[in-house]
Amino acid sequence: MAWLREWLCVLLLVSVAVQGQDEAAADAEGEVAGAEGEVAGAEGEAAEGKSAEDGDEEAWTYVEFLKSEVSEKVEVILQKTLYEAREKKGFTVLEETVTKTLEQVMEIRESLLKRIKKIRKGEIQIDPEQNIKQEEMLSEFRMEIMTILLKLVDKDAATIDKLKEISKDLLRFKMSISNEVMRMLMLPQATTRTVTTQTGDCSECDVLKEISTKIENLVVCADKEEGEDVQDAEIVQEPEGNEAGAGQVCMPPAMYAMDLIGVNELIDNEIEGLYTSLITTTEEDTRLKQFEKLKDFKSLRETIDEMITKLMSETDDEKLKKLVKRSLGRVNTEQKTKLKDCQAQCGPGGCESCAADVLYDAIAKMNDYKTFFNNTDDEEAKKEFVRTDMIKYITENNNEARDILTKKATEGVIDECDQEKSEIYKMTKAPMWMLVNTTIFAGVDELEVMVDAMVTQLEELLKQYCGSDVVITVRTTDEGPNCEWEEYQQTKEYLIKVDDIIQEALFKAKDDSAQVTAILGFVDIQGLYDKRVKKLFEEELVCPDEVKVIKKEYMTQLSKCMAQFMNGKLKFSEMSRLQRISCTKELRNAMESRMGKLLQFELEKSLNEIETDSGVQA
Repeated sequence: MAWLREWLCVLLLVSVAVQGQDEAAADAEGEVAGAEGEVAGAEGEAAEGKSAEDGDEEAWTYVEFLKSEVSEKVEVILQKTLYEAREKKGFTVLEETVTKTLEQVMEIRESLLKRIKKIRKGEIQIDPEQNIKQEEMLSEFRMEIMTILLKLVDKDAATIDKLKEISKDLLRFKMSISNEVMRMLMLPQATTRTVTTQTGDCSECDVLKEISTKIENLVVCADKEEGEDVQDAEIVQEPEGNEAGAGQVCMPPAMYAMDLIGVNELIDNEIEGLYTSLITTTEEDTRLKQFEKLKDFKSLRETIDEMITKLMSETDDEKLKKLVKRSLGRVNTEQKTKLKDCQAQCGPGGCESCAADVLYDAIAKMNDYKTFFNNTDDEEAKKEFVRTDMIKYITENNNEARDILTKKATEGVIDECDQEKSEIYKMTKAPMWMLVNTTIFAGVDELEVMVDAMVTQLEELLKQYCGSDVVITVRTTDEGPNCEWEEYQQTKEYLIKVDDIIQEALFKAKDDSAQVTAILGFVDIQGLYDKRVKKLFEEELVCPDEVKVIKKEYMTQLSKCMAQFMNGKLKFSEMSRLQRISCTKELRNAMESRMGKLLQFELEKSLNEIETDSGVQA
């Protein structure tokens, strides 16, 4: 191990010393190539045989390289070398793990260097019109890997704390690669310059919602934990009346900075999207709105950056909590206000679900009953009003549900909207008849309690279809299943399928047949979701987090994508790549983000088990 570190240190020093020479030589070669290019350019692009697909081909080969030569290799390090290290025994476990990780990271570095070299030699074709900037980005990735390598050759690398730090660096590096892949997929095609404007639907609020949820969760956790003995083994219950469900998952105060780094990653992605949109948007009013959003996100990012710096310099838990409460309280309030303003522009509650339409109607009826209760003292009149109106409402719902079943029987299929309505009619039918029975067999006091309970239950159903993206972390035990790891493996299967759809149908759509390919792919993914949810319920829902994520995040976004592509007025072949991929990108981002959290959790646990099993001190 010692000789390997010494050898690598020498190698790193030499590489830094010759880097300037390499780049100077590459620049010289570039100038020669540039001169030759100008001569060739005089003969015209037609003589070069360029097509509109050239830029696409460069982007896709670049994406394949990042996935196969970088991202997948990082996954091997995280999932096998670091995660499975706990299964090894002996006092040399940490040294062996560091050595193996070092070799694998070196392999990634070599892959990056080879590709940079091929680009500089002209062995990889570059499309100047698309300006993908492969070399610049690969150089940045190379520097990130160098930073990780320097930590691996440190004399204290073979400790639990250092391995945890290195695993976090690798996770961040993997996220950088994922962001670069999505940047490539979202590039406009070379032949067209499309104008992309905000759609006005609630997808615009998704990022604000996720940012607001994360910040609120930090503030609530910091406030709740102060003075309390919070144990990791316990599941934190959702506070009553807290619609966002903040405080369900409380990381240790030392991890607050990591949560904020995740917030900044969301902001960076949004800023990148706004810059792209500003380039292609010509309408002045839209540009002004986008500039305002850009300013807001930049300001928020600066605030979060300052907060991260403060948190990273503090180690005392109580001081960390006070810092979060004091500095993020105002930010939390501002973000919730912006989220409400955004959602107010896209319908009731900012929800597009057809099931939500039924639920809003039912909640309105319950509120009407409560108003009637407050305006009359006649107890029989109260019961009669509820009974008569509720029976009429149930009959209307039954008729609507019957029409949907008839449509399904005659046409063989129903759309997502009818499917959601059918589900919600089934779920609410029994409780509504129970309410009718209460008007017959119970007193007014019990009736009022029942109406309040109905409102609570209907609002809970509304959350399932419309929001609350907060995920509860379940403590696993030796006797029970490893919920986080199983969910990680399942999500990886979904992600593979999503990438297949992007590659086969969305990235290069030559005609409208690609639309059918995409829809069939979405149906397959829907089948995977349904199969997994069924299995989790059959296992008595021992892993409730995964069900919530699938139903509230993945299925909701997938339904949006399916609805978009099944629109009869859609001209798929006329859509830009950005328009084709945008919806699927949101689904992919949600999965990537979730996988990152799950893997980080598992790595922390695995490395802690090395410390426990081997008696190694951090």
